[in-house]
Amino acid sequence: MIFYSIILLLSAGGILAIIRRNRDEFTAFNFAEFMEGLQADAVALWHARIKDQSLLFMEKRLRGTRIWALKTEHALFKAAKKLRGIQEKNGNGANGNDHGDNTDLNR
Repeated sequence: MIFYSIILLLSAGGILAIIRRNRDEFTAFNFAEFMEGLQADAVALWHARIKDQSLLFMEKRLRGTRIWALKTEHALFKAAKKLRGIQEKNGNGANGNDHGDNTDLNR
C-alpha cells in the first residue's frame, strides 16, 4: 500500500509541476473545446478506417457462423437418416407406425 501511495504522491507532484510551468496554457484550456475536437477526430477515424474493418470482421464471422450452422444441420440430417435406416431394418416400417396388421383399427 505504501508503494501505491508513493506513486500517487509522485504523480500528483508531477502534475502540479507541469501546471506551474505552463500556467498560461492551463488557464486558457477549455475542456469542452478539447472534447469536441477529440470527438471530431474519433468520428473521422471511425469513418476512415475502423468502420470498414469492423464491418468486414462481422461479415467474416457471420459467414463462418452460417457455414457452421449448415454443417451442423447436415450432420443432424445424416444422423436422422441413419436412425430411420435402423428403424426400417428392425421391421418397424418407414415411420414406426406400420405394424403389418391393423391392430390400431381394432382398439
